Amino acid sequence: MQAFLKATLAALFICLAAPPCAATARPTPDAAAPIALDIAVQRDETVVVTYRAKAPIKALHFAQALGGYRPEDWHPQSAGFRWTQEGPGERIERVDGGTFRSVRFTLPVRYRALPKSYAPFSPFSDGSFLIHSGQFHACLRAPCEGTGAMPMRIAAAGKTIGVEGRRGPDQTRFVSRDEGTSIFVGTLKPEAADGFIAVIDPGLPPTAREHLRGSLPRAMDTFARFYGPLSFRPELYVSIDARVRADGHVSNQGGTLPGQIFMHFDGENARERVTAEQPFWLDWFFAHEAAHLFQQDRIGKLASDETAAWIHEGGADAMAALALARRGKEDRAYVASRVRSAETACVKGLTKAPLDRATADGNFDLHYQCGLLIWLALDESLRTANADGLHAVNKTLFARVKAGAPWDEAAFIAAAQSNGVPQPLLQRIARVVHGGYAGPQDDVAALGNAAVATVSRE
Repeated sequence: MQAFLKATLAALFICLAAPPCAATARPTPDAAAPIALDIAVQRDETVVVTYRAKAPIKALHFAQALGGYRPEDWHPQSAGFRWTQEGPGERIERVDGGTFRSVRFTLPVRYRALPKSYAPFSPFSDGSFLIHSGQFHACLRAPCEGTGAMPMRIAAAGKTIGVEGRRGPDQTRFVSRDEGTSIFVGTLKPEAADGFIAVIDPGLPPTAREHLRGSLPRAMDTFARFYGPLSFRPELYVSIDARVRADGHVSNQGGTLPGQIFMHFDGENARERVTAEQPFWLDWFFAHEAAHLFQQDRIGKLASDETAAWIHEGGADAMAALALARRGKEDRAYVASRVRSAETACVKGLTKAPLDRATADGNFDLHYQCGLLIWLALDESLRTANADGLHAVNKTLFARVKAGAPWDEAAFIAAAQSNGVPQPLLQRIARVVHGGYAGPQDDVAALGNAAVATVSRE
């Protein structure tokens, strides 16, 4: 769900293709950077995080407040600091208002489900874990976008550290940029699989482990037939922490960062949840994330527009639906059931507000649900004239964005029109997105019927 997300893509995974690689410290601008970060992994399932500013500062700012996560889990080692909310973000500052040049925190290495954001840590069953570097980006002033370059040093004695395609022992340095990346810390070794590199938790049920090794490359092969092969070798992380949480919380989370797909199962009965509805929902998940990889690769960046997330999230779901529908009768039945469930959820959500308000209203899932119907209805409208269907619109959209157009609704509409999507369908999509309907039932039903028709023909 999520946020289902940057270093230069062409440079990724040059070492992971033949693991392990020797550690090679790349030059970093630590000396010139206004702020740098040290992450020291401890032996008691904690990390010590130290921010160092080049000059005295009054506060350190973070782009997102993350539902109170930092004040609860980021414990300053020195007294006299406090967390303060500021707009959508937060800051750490001295209680007396004085300046400082460094601040150090002790954090537990545990999974935390965060609103519209990836968890800072994803533990594996053997004690390894992922760090999402983007959650540690900070700014010297507000407002903070949280995407500026952040020099980082990671130290983990006796562990292997994997980041940006390099693997080495004990410590490394790199610069985290944009949305950040997943950093592996632990002892598990990656497996060279067909078309990707995998680090799959040994704690997963054996049947799920074997299925995962084939599910992702199968989806990538399907998309490569339309878009050509990826320009990089993606990295897959699947982790599980089945320990019972004191608060009883259970969660599944997955997503993409540049060149990476990750999935985490957390809390009680995690192993049972992995195999629930097996294999169809895992196939859908990995096909969805593979679709994001092709979006990223073809436009040269992450596809994102919070108010029009139905374009990339609904588009990725529709690509997954068509990929699975090609596999057989049972797969098509599962896809059709997902379409009908999306139809029900889309009507319910649009009854409250049109799709362009979903993010602001806290109903981000509506982008997946209504977006799936929009893209599959678009596919159905093109199939008689263009066998590529929605893939033809995607290729036009990707080329426009690669050439400099923003990833937004205007680019989507232009790509759809240039490929012959009929005007009545575009008008129906506009009503779903922006309103203008007395009730959404008729428009959504029409989209849903077209969506079922197009997956049934695969």
